[in-house]
Amino acid sequence: MNTPAITPAQPEDLPRVRQIIRAAKALLKSRGIDQWQDGYPDLAILQDDIQRGKGYVLKLQNEIHGYFALSFEDEIPYRRIEKGAWLTNSHYSVLHRLALTELLRGTGAARQVLDFWEQKTRDHAIFSLRADTHPQNKAMKHLLAQSGFTDCGIIFVRAGQARHAFEKALSH
Repeated sequence: MNTPAITPAQPEDLPRVRQIIRAAKALLKSRGIDQWQDGYPDLAILQDDIQRGKGYVLKLQNEIHGYFALSFEDEIPYRRIEKGAWLTNSHYSVLHRLALTELLRGTGAARQVLDFWEQKTRDHAIFSLRADTHPQNKAMKHLLAQSGFTDCGIIFVRAGQARHAFEKALSH
């Protein structure tokens, strides 16, 4: 299989991105994980990602098969961590809303996203990557652990939902 191209998401990509997010929600539900079962991420969040240049798509043969967002801003849920501590106190970037179609799962595409994220973060002269995931999302926890991330503790997102918080400090 060819390596997917990662490009900034465009407004016309939104219908396909929403399909991919809906499928990811269904997959999480089928695995008994209540992550993304409360309406998040909704249309307004995805539109905001795209409008603000935070959303990216993975394209294979010009068809979209994945979506994620990158944030280079301080995020309120990341200010307080329990049952642990962050590795750094420096500025960081965050990966959000990673979702791949069945075609890309298990192909290394998620690892490609993490490599892209790391390079974009370095391009911003930032040397810390942070992400969070549901405690039962074993696939994402495994991906982060295999990619050099440390499980740093627990943060709380929408409506006080607990999430495992991960960080990877980059060398300068």
